[in-house]
Amino acid sequence: MSTATPANASGPASVAGTAPTAAHETSAAGTAYTAAHETSVAGTARTAAHESAAAPASTTLSAAPTDQAGTAISPGATAPDSPAGPMARLIPRPPLPPGVPGATVRPRRADAPHAVIGAEVWHTGWARSLLERLELRTVIADERLSCERVLDTLAAQSVAFVCEELPVSGLAAMTWAARRTEALRRDDPLLGVVFMVEGRRALDPRALGPLVRTLSPGDTDLPDFLAEVQRVRHEYHWELRNRRPGPLPSGGAAAPPSRWSGTVPNFNVKHPSMLLPYALLSARTRRDVYCEISPQEALLFVADSVGRGPAAAVAEVFRTLRQDVDRLNTELGSRLRLHLDHADDYEVVQAACEAGFDSVMVDGSGRTLHQNVLFTNAATELARRYGVLVEGEIGSIDGAGLRKWNKTTISDFTRFVENTDLDLVGAHVGQFHSFDYGFAATRRSLADVGLMDDRATGDDLHAFAEACARVENDLTDAGLPGYSAEHRLVAALARRATTAGDGPEAGPRLDAVFREARARVPVFQRPLLDALEREWLEQRLAKARRKTELWDEVFATEPAREHRYAAIDHGLVQALTGVLEGTGRALVVHGGSSLSRIDLTSLPAHGVARVNFGSGVYADYLEALRAHLPVDLAADPNSLTGEGTWKHVRRMSYLAEATRDWRSWTDAPPSFVDTFVSRLERCYAAPLRGRTPAKAQGGRS
Repeated sequence: MSTATPANASGPASVAGTAPTAAHETSAAGTAYTAAHETSVAGTARTAAHESAAAPASTTLSAAPTDQAGTAISPGATAPDSPAGPMARLIPRPPLPPGVPGATVRPRRADAPHAVIGAEVWHTGWARSLLERLELRTVIADERLSCERVLDTLAAQSVAFVCEELPVSGLAAMTWAARRTEALRRDDPLLGVVFMVEGRRALDPRALGPLVRTLSPGDTDLPDFLAEVQRVRHEYHWELRNRRPGPLPSGGAAAPPSRWSGTVPNFNVKHPSMLLPYALLSARTRRDVYCEISPQEALLFVADSVGRGPAAAVAEVFRTLRQDVDRLNTELGSRLRLHLDHADDYEVVQAACEAGFDSVMVDGSGRTLHQNVLFTNAATELARRYGVLVEGEIGSIDGAGLRKWNKTTISDFTRFVENTDLDLVGAHVGQFHSFDYGFAATRRSLADVGLMDDRATGDDLHAFAEACARVENDLTDAGLPGYSAEHRLVAALARRATTAGDGPEAGPRLDAVFREARARVPVFQRPLLDALEREWLEQRLAKARRKTELWDEVFATEPAREHRYAAIDHGLVQALTGVLEGTGRALVVHGGSSLSRIDLTSLPAHGVARVNFGSGVYADYLEALRAHLPVDLAADPNSLTGEGTWKHVRRMSYLAEATRDWRSWTDAPPSFVDTFVSRLERCYAAPLRGRTPAKAQGGRS
């Protein structure tokens, strides 16, 4: 987008109000022109479009044509594949489509987001200098082109933050900032908001809301604020972190995936200690056994910390699991394979591939068929670089067995198979899950908790500012004029709490502020202090309650319902495997715990490659473990937390205690492990070895 200047500026004189830009592209030529902007007027950069129209004498424009690979061509040289002669070099070839070797890689818009700056801020020397260092695409707003109108014009999430002047101080500043933030975030609740103040003591930024801060002379934290806005948006918006991966590196893809035959079980890993019985089952049966973990399970059941973010925590879990699987295969002679289940993020798929997973499932089933195909193809291209088997899914599998009409249709399945390059395909044939695989929703919830924690530190000045605003409204509703002693008292307390000291923990403690006030105010104003303190504590309590609700949503992973079996559609299974016949691909059936033994024994005859077992196996493992270390895992009705959170805490605490030395069990496994392995073989593995198809399915070559 072109740089906007103040509406009252025109011609060469407006160069001081222009914004830095990253690059200018000519779409007709497919050739990149880079504007190396050096302006002597204010050190700012002009867009290439403005330069070509009327470039001032003080601006140097450097535009070097490039070949299709993006390599600069010297003025006297000829492009490698173009005819000789100067005129031929001026007629560019049509651009190559993305993904083709030699195609121009265009800069992505989010790599250089916009910043909407008020004119009064832009014309303040020290503020402009700090903003220019961010190298953002800047749009200047003034009284003719307001910030709201600019935000309405620009694309969603393309604006990193808005910077305006803070014209007032004290309690009025907090109220004004809250009102402006609400107005600016009408369409984007994650828009960063920055208020320029002339002095650090004008307003404590801790009194402002999440992703809101002040800008004062000598400030060095603006790049960190920009990074925080982008990080939170990355966690909130699936689209921002799931753009098509870049071109393949030199050398092409890795070796093709290994082949498979027969129907194998695939067990969920709710806890690392479950790997041992899976490996023992593989060694006992001398067959491949897959164990799978989803990003949601890795984060909620295995990850030690999310300090660096959910994606980094999940990647660390993947690396640890790979090491454990390799160790068990070496020590026990097992053929345990590691599979990534229900991944809908490119970064998670890449983390699993880099960790050495044997296969990955790229799950775009929650989106339209077209979007599913696009996401699956991009993720498949990513996984192919590592030689990893890839599974996709068409038809969203029911999470609780309540919906009856969302089975995969044959036409959608056929289109999905024809437009993707997969090894395995999952479908909804009547089964259901009992676990919530909503990793994207969990990331949003964790981001919400982080934003509240960021402003709830210490005395939580943000809650105090909200309490002051509420008490001010109550005083006004009671008929007290703005000049009354009560209004002045609330304003004085707000000023005392939010304008003293520097640094993250600056200013007096609020209990000291209230104590000083109680010693000085007349008796008839003491109730006002108590009302303000009550509002402040209620605001803090409301945040704590909201965080508890978010944690309950995160850990509400297993819907409370009685155990019952699904009604699998055998005709549909046969039709879907018929579509895959001769393609070298095979069908995967999820939700194996919801299938009866009779249904399980029929799947090998249909040519199903894998059956995934999750919640049933986890329940069996807990039951077997309780024989080793008895415990009552029943719900506590007097718990202070929600049922989902408390159930998860009890189980994970029990697993951590009962299996803390599980890696030393390989030489002499406890008796409950042998019992559990026998159940795995009898209930899950044996039914899949009954009948086999006449022709082995094979793998992709």
